[in-house]
Amino acid sequence: MDTAVEWKVSGLYFEACNCDSVCPCYIGQAPTYGYCEGNCAWHIRKGYYGDVPLDGLNVIMVQRCDGHMRETRWNCWFYMDDRTSEAQFEALKQIFTAVNGGYLGKVYGNRWQVQSVKQAQIEVKLEGWQHRASILGRLGLAIGLLKSEAGPTLCRIPNTPGVAAMAEEDWFHEGSMNFDYRGQNALSTTFEYHSD
Repeated sequence: MDTAVEWKVSGLYFEACNCDSVCPCYIGQAPTYGYCEGNCAWHIRKGYYGDVPLDGLNVIMVQRCDGHMRETRWNCWFYMDDRTSEAQFEALKQIFTAVNGGYLGKVYGNRWQVQSVKQAQIEVKLEGWQHRASILGRLGLAIGLLKSEAGPTLCRIPNTPGVAAMAEEDWFHEGSMNFDYRGQNALSTTFEYHSD
């Protein structure tokens, strides 16, 4: 696809990993246990890639980083919404694997090692601060559901435009990649990325 094409996507982003909450990565520190591993989900509320509409589509990245996330390359496995047309799939691939510039390309283009890009039946449920994403039998991600007497376990993060939480689910099982980090760090925020 044409790397000069104009594009823009915005919506809700949420993630969870193996770090203790609040994740040290948010303030530029090394991961709690020396590595970071978990699921990241993007729900596109509004988006386009040239004349290709992307509204309502979902992308999930499973990542593993063996060291400080600002200094170490990450292994990344991408899952694109199976409701996409061929043009939409290619558009999401260009944007989210960081090959087409914009914010993701500038920040992560030289860090992400893309291991695979596949289509999958992604289910996303969003209700207030409760966010769930799943791929049947392979992946589960849920935040904002664990509650104390005061309500959902959420807190603001200094210098980060998001809300920290505890993950009710953060697991993945496919091939040699297997993890389950429920009860560990999670984050919910909004995103807006666009072409250069």
